[in-house]
Parts: sequence; structure tokens; C-alpha cells
Amino acid sequence: MIKTTVEEKYQNIWLTTNGKRYLEALPHLQKIISGQSFLYREKGTPSMVMDIKLDEQVNQETLQNALYASLERFPYFTGQLQRKENNYFLTHNELPMIVTESNTLRALGGAETNYHLVDVTFWNDKILVSYHHALTDGRGITPFINTLLYYYFSITDHSLPQLTDMHESMQLEEMAEPFEQRLDKTIQSHPINRTGFQLPEVTNNYCEQSYRYELNIDQKSFMMFARNHSATPAIAISIMMSQAIQRVYPEFDQPIVVNMASDLRMGSSHQSTARNCVGSVTLPIEKNIDDNTLFSELANRFRQGIKEHKKQENLNQLLNQMMALYTKLDAQPTFADKQRMMSMFDDMLLNTFILSYSGQTRLGVFESHIEEMHTYMSGTKGLSIEMLAANDKIFVDIMQSFESDVYVKTLSDILTENNIQFTKREGIVFETPNDEIEYKNSKINKTATKV
Repeated sequence: MIKTTVEEKYQNIWLTTNGKRYLEALPHLQKIISGQSFLYREKGTPSMVMDIKLDEQVNQETLQNALYASLERFPYFTGQLQRKENNYFLTHNELPMIVTESNTLRALGGAETNYHLVDVTFWNDKILVSYHHALTDGRGITPFINTLLYYYFSITDHSLPQLTDMHESMQLEEMAEPFEQRLDKTIQSHPINRTGFQLPEVTNNYCEQSYRYELNIDQKSFMMFARNHSATPAIAISIMMSQAIQRVYPEFDQPIVVNMASDLRMGSSHQSTARNCVGSVTLPIEKNIDDNTLFSELANRFRQGIKEHKKQENLNQLLNQMMALYTKLDAQPTFADKQRMMSMFDDMLLNTFILSYSGQTRLGVFESHIEEMHTYMSGTKGLSIEMLAANDKIFVDIMQSFESDVYVKTLSDILTENNIQFTKREGIVFETPNDEIEYKNSKINKTATKV
């Protein structure tokens, strides 16, 4: 079989220094541990998506070349998952990762994506990067996406500006599992605290569809407000959404609870890992936030709570608790038993809402090419918010398991009252496809049996 140019370029990745290091290290770093909560799902896990709208139509050849240049820096995002008995392992994927023009997202881990867990597609002026949370999280995938955009824009603009950290060599620690704590036998995995105000629209009969509302917020006016109220971007939006909920339901009888995603890497012995390493910090609100003084007081309390959460001893304890969960999972005798244990995540609801902030894109002059940048995932139970910043804007995606624009409208009112400029998009019914990892593994197992 004669290789195509795309296949040849993909195979050339393994001739680079990073490619060789990846192949050498992979057999020792195969087992998926930290991402297991996104595996063993009966129907698979939906893709997480980074959706980037550019100021011009996407060129497929340029994007393909940018992808392979990026994979030379991040070869560990080419792996595929295989199940051996009751465990999942990352293995080398010899099939190329191919950029495809498509107005629908493709299922990760199946034949359509050559069994890859990261997929790059485009449609008109949009680049869409899908990734599997069993492989990585937002913090882990962001450097790859920044590099992909850097190479795409550098090829398009015929320039190579020097950006901090863009050309560093891969460190083996990036491939490492973050959970290597010494388990204290006295530490138990605490049950998840579900106490808090539950949005009345949320029931156990979840809608099959997911709904998303987009806010594109002017970063300058937003950050002026946030700084004047001692708030980070994530804290400011979390308090504003809490205000919105309080206005919709002024007789709330339980604390409004913000479950803010937290990066646990600082508690790990592998702080540069790209593997999934996300926890959360619970931030309750018991009083009505009806003036600026209370807003600032609450922001300071949130900052202190996050600071306490990030103390080394607390991060160690959280990592140990998560490791205890996965140790218990490993002790399950069959694959079906593991599925039953992980089914608790299928209907998990964290009251009142979840918020995750992916941070600021840093692409220098290239950021002017980014008109919008959103990140989302279907299958939210309740209400969840994703945030990121790029090109002088804060992009906020509100995901819901119910159809109602009451929260985004009320949040919009609060932004307007505080002289924060923004645009709003009407609700979007959307779906990010579930993975096909189990389908792929069942085909592999059947083939092995026949042989």
C-alpha cells in the first residue's frame, strides 16, 4: 500500500525527538486512572468541544499542516484507548489524524476518527477541536489548541512571532498520571454534598436534548467591574449567576451553591501532566446579594475559600480521596461491576450550578483572527457554565438540561445594570456525540476471537 502525503507526514511525527520519547515512554504510562470517571459509561461519554470562529474561511490544507506541527509537540494526544480485561489503556495509534470538513461533530474513539480521542474538524469559518475527558481536561488540552492556532495563523500570515512557551520541548511528566499519592488507609472517599438550592426546572426525568446560550462579553468593561469588586473573572460570573437565580426565585430556602471547577495539579507529584486532573471547590451563598458592598464581601470570601482549597494538605487529601475511589473501582471483579459503580455519574446532580473557567488565550497579534471562542459539552444535568477569554472578550456558555432562557436573560440584565457591554445569542439545541470506544473494543474482541 502506497502511503498518502497525509499518512507520510503523520508517520514522520514518530521520527522527531518528541515522537521517539512518546513511543518509548508510552508502555510505562498506559493505564488510564484519573480519567476513569469518563469511562465505563453504558452509552459512552459526550465529547468536550472547543469551537473557534475565525475572521475568514478555514483552509483545510493549512489546518492539516498546523495539526501535524502541533502533534510534533504534543504526540501524546494521538493515543487510542483499548480495553484489556477490565481496564483501559492508551496505545499507539498508527492511523493518521485527518482534518475533515464537516458540519457535524464525529464520535471519538471510533472508526470515523481513526480511533483517535482528539478530533479536528472545520466548517466555513469555524475550527472545532473535540476531545475526550478520559484523556485530558481543559487545562491539559489548552496548550495544544493554542499551538494549533499559532501554527495555523503563522502559515496564513507568513510570520512566526516569538510567543512564550510555544516552542518548548515535551516533558515526559506531561504524559504522567497525576494520582500517585500514598493512600492513607484512614481516609475515606466522602459522599458528594448535594445540599443546596435545586433549580425547580431540574428533575430526574432529564430531557434528551441539551440547550446552550452564548454570551460574548467585552473584556475591558467586565474586568473593570470585576477588579472594582475584588473578583476574578470566574468569581464575578459565579456571583452574577447566583444573583440571577435569587431574582428568579427570591424565596430560595437553601444556599445557592457554586461548584467551581478546580485544577488539582498543584497537589500532584506531576504538576505538568496533561491528564485529567479536575476537582471542584464548593462555594455557598446564603444571603441575598442586593448591593455592591455585599458583592465585594462575597468575592473576598470566595477568594479566601479558593485559597484555602488550594493549600497543599487539602489538595493532597482531595487527590487521595479520588485515588481511593479509583482503587475501589480497580477492585471490581468484572467490567459490568465497574459500569455499575460508575453509573453513579450518569445521574449526578451538583446543586445549584457548576462553573469552569479555562483561562485566557495568549496568541499575541494572532488573537485578532479569533472572532469567537466557545467550549461546551452536551449531557449537562441541571445548569453548567463554561468560560474562556480571547481577543479582548470573555465568552460564556450556559448549558442546561431544560429549555428556559430565564437565567441567561436575568444574567444579561445584571450585566447591563453594571455597564458591561455584551452580545447574546438565542438558545441553541445541541449535542456533542458520545464516544464509540466500547463499540470499537467489541469489534476488536470479536476479531480476536475469530482468529
